[in-house]
Amino acid sequence: MSSLTGTVDLEVTAPPDTTSVRFSVDGTAVAEVTSQYATATGSARIWRTATDAGWFPAGAHTLRADAITPSGTVTATKAVTTTRPADPAGTTSLNGTWSFATEAELATGVLDGTQPAAAQPGYDESRLSPVLVPSSYGAVRSKWDSAQGNRVLYRRSIDLAPAAGLRTHLVFESCFFACRYFLNGVEVGTSQGGYLPVRLDATAAARDGANTLAVVADGRNSTTNAFTTTHLYWQWGGLVQSARVERVRGVAITNLTAEGSRSGVLTLRAQGTSTATTAIGISTKVVVRRPDGTEAANRTVWFNVPAGGGATQPVTIDLGAPVLWSPANPARYTVDIAVPAGYGRSVTLRPGLRDVAVSGSDVVLNGQVMANLPGFNRHADYPGLGRTIPDGLVIRELRELYAKGYRIFRPGHYPTTPAVLDEADRLGMLVIEEVSIQQLSGTALISPAVTAFAKDQLRRMIDRDRGHPSVVIWSVGNENHTQTAEGAEYVRDLITYGKSLDSTRLYTEVSAWHTSDKSYAHQDIVLANVYYGWYGSKFTDVPGLLDRIQELAGGKPVMISEYGAEAVKGRSNLGFGGEYYQGLMIDEYNRLVGKRPHTLGLMYWTSTEFVASPTWAGGNPEPVAPLHTKAMRTWFGEAKLGWRVMFAPVRIREVAPFTSSATVTIDDVSGKGASGTLKVTPPSGFTGPADRPFSVPPGGSTTVSVPLTGQFPKAGTDGTPGLVRAVIDADTEAQPRPLWPAPSGALALDAGADTSPIAPGYQRLGTSTAYSAGTGFGWVGTAPQQRDRANPDDLRRDFATDTAARTLRITVPSGGRTVHVLVGDRQYVADPMRISVGGTTVLDTAALPKGSFRWHAVALSGGTHDLVISATAAGTYWKLAALVVS
Repeated sequence: MSSLTGTVDLEVTAPPDTTSVRFSVDGTAVAEVTSQYATATGSARIWRTATDAGWFPAGAHTLRADAITPSGTVTATKAVTTTRPADPAGTTSLNGTWSFATEAELATGVLDGTQPAAAQPGYDESRLSPVLVPSSYGAVRSKWDSAQGNRVLYRRSIDLAPAAGLRTHLVFESCFFACRYFLNGVEVGTSQGGYLPVRLDATAAARDGANTLAVVADGRNSTTNAFTTTHLYWQWGGLVQSARVERVRGVAITNLTAEGSRSGVLTLRAQGTSTATTAIGISTKVVVRRPDGTEAANRTVWFNVPAGGGATQPVTIDLGAPVLWSPANPARYTVDIAVPAGYGRSVTLRPGLRDVAVSGSDVVLNGQVMANLPGFNRHADYPGLGRTIPDGLVIRELRELYAKGYRIFRPGHYPTTPAVLDEADRLGMLVIEEVSIQQLSGTALISPAVTAFAKDQLRRMIDRDRGHPSVVIWSVGNENHTQTAEGAEYVRDLITYGKSLDSTRLYTEVSAWHTSDKSYAHQDIVLANVYYGWYGSKFTDVPGLLDRIQELAGGKPVMISEYGAEAVKGRSNLGFGGEYYQGLMIDEYNRLVGKRPHTLGLMYWTSTEFVASPTWAGGNPEPVAPLHTKAMRTWFGEAKLGWRVMFAPVRIREVAPFTSSATVTIDDVSGKGASGTLKVTPPSGFTGPADRPFSVPPGGSTTVSVPLTGQFPKAGTDGTPGLVRAVIDADTEAQPRPLWPAPSGALALDAGADTSPIAPGYQRLGTSTAYSAGTGFGWVGTAPQQRDRANPDDLRRDFATDTAARTLRITVPSGGRTVHVLVGDRQYVADPMRISVGGTTVLDTAALPKGSFRWHAVALSGGTHDLVISATAAGTYWKLAALVVS
């Protein structure tokens, strides 16, 4: 029998035709992993999830996995014992087995009305199923999942011992989205939002002995859409975090936080409940220890809970010369607050002493400039679990990200869990925490309902999480319509309200409106979601965009809060949707703005894949809905190329097309130098050298000649480019560069601009290059337009283009010759095009994805020929990058 403690990974090997694996404990549904991911991405099926032993009663259990196959169910069981931390005095955990059903599984109308039939004691539970709480019910069983959301019912019995003089409080850490709570058929409260705790005084409905607790959770899109968007990420619903019962006196402390400043002052804050008509003081014993364990303070502290409950007056303690918290030294004090029995729970808090502010155009922490921090965004989503992720799994993930080099992150787009912030505090990672208001119109933002909801979310988030030194920025929303006056009004009002609660942190609203945003004046720092190079524009446009945003914002600090590219692991294409392009985007953003002054940092979107929506594409030409794949790691945590590229200490320069050998130059970008292995995958039809070591000195570069032997593809065929990689270790490598064979010939033309660089061995075919018998090439009649993308190399960066047909005249030496034509565009799709000679079509090309290039070949006899180049479809552009006569 296995003993399970804390976070437990669950994984099975299942028959090849398995469509899902359902995990349960003693018949209680725990998780279901389906083949959806493998089917959508073409990857191997993985039957792995996790759970937490503390979610189950301590003792012996049967863990079961059912593999669902077309031919039946294959079952495996395992006897296990679980351990569970003891409940604090006066507290009883409600985690474990509840009875559950979706509205569709129940009789019509039983969830409706002021006293729903399904919430009453004695209700027939024969249609309900046992489910684990906490859990995201749609992840626990796929049959309960719905893109439109559900209204669901939870029920369980709780035994309450006689407790004279004590109140009965129900505490739910997170119920998504709009929830109603009933005890013995009496509604004892409601909550809305789904990410923050709610406390309900259920004393009037409670009785000694058995009690019936019921929760109706409404996560339907029709309910949530008033406050947020439902297409950006899956709205995992239900009792997604822990629940408990607390027995307390009529006056009690319900929340305690401790936060410290650079001056050495520790501030203690408390919230409480009270049935009294006057303020009542509660005496607590507070012991403060420095990071080295020595005692810094030991005193009695009174918290005066106001009549009716609410926040007490803050209490300050001067700790003298402080040990400051920072990413470089995440030193934390220990604050033990002993609360008398019945007056609340005693706690141990771990504050860090630090200040955060804006100085000029920089963010400063303890007076030190914070700039160019590598960061990420993170959604809470895991196979079989949804948003209900065990603390140990979160801690493991954050430690991996920290070890990789990340120092700042944003839980998107909602308040995170205390466990996430505890670990960020311990590691020294900065956090931007956000209320769940997304992509709403200006009119919606200033509506009374949304404003009240947003303020409630902000207040509750600050109340719970202000004691975490890692949280340095509060965000009042994501990608809302702040290009409108109404949107700016919302930002102004929310930030003003937030600063009335907590003036020690910075405030922002994450924007996608760039130079159209009207709300920057109300923010301390500008966070911009920038997808240049993915949703239009070019990588090279990013620095100028940040300059314009910062100027518009009056010189305030800026940060790229999101950037990213969809990438399906295993896709080897160089264009959109493959790992290569995602790595390229990461490398280019690092190169262009990774060290930009007055920039807090870059946060990649996202760390790990998640479920988005049934129609999600995200710019991917071959999407894998409902999965969002911009992440650096798969849903199961497997690294993609972008993960390995992010912190590469070297960069390979673009490699020019080769004829017999490729010149590869590797630059040090870390200032420390590096060594590794150069790995070459030759183009199709070519052979290349074996792996070889390389070394780059600090601040220097090294150049390697890579011999490649082979035959350029025959006329009418396309070759696959090779790749050169500079691998540092299994987890780190430079962005690979393609190895493109180029034909050799007597006439080689680099088409494009009149002034851009030309590839070695090529002659310029600019827009002003008219035909000359002396040169044997040039445009006849009206010359075409040109575009210059600045990358990837001198040959492919620019090209001739137009919507109208244009004529290129070339003189071909006597005898049969092959004319090779290079087509493509680094920044946009290359539309289908046609080349005709003497009224006969000699070449028709298909469309090429953004970032792709291809050589095409046609046979021409000797003599002078007019090549009429045109777009296949009216209004589209033909694109000619090069031409070689061989």
